Amino acid sequence: MPGALSKLAELRDSGKWLGIVSNAQFYTPLLLEFFLGSNLTTAGFRQDLCFYSYAARNAKPGTALYLKLCDALKANGRDAEHCIYVGNDQRNDIYPAQQTGLATALFAGDKRSLRLRKEDPDASACSPDFVITDWITA
Repeated sequence: MPGALSKLAELRDSGKWLGIVSNAQFYTPLLLEFFLGSNLTTAGFRQDLCFYSYAARNAKPGTALYLKLCDALKANGRDAEHCIYVGNDQRNDIYPAQQTGLATALFAGDKRSLRLRKEDPDASACSPDFVITDWITA
């Protein structure tokens, strides 16, 4: 996505903590590193804040991965409500993140990956705290 790499670098350089909660395969971190052009740690992602469904044997939209993230944040002195979870799926990202106390931002800048899921009762019952339409002005 245009501006995504520079936004990640900006967040990393400003001292913001970055993590990942993903319905992922074992190769997903490797793909991310390929697209980022560096390893995840160098890109600014804290390994203690990265949770993958293949490793945890839990998947979104369940809250287990989000609860693990909240526990890791708390162990590092951060409250979930002061952290923003960004996702592109109203049911799999926004709804469970809100259920665990995280603030949320829906990335709506890519129509191919945006999943509003208006027919899903959980998705339609929640609204993100923020909507991001591009990474350049975000």
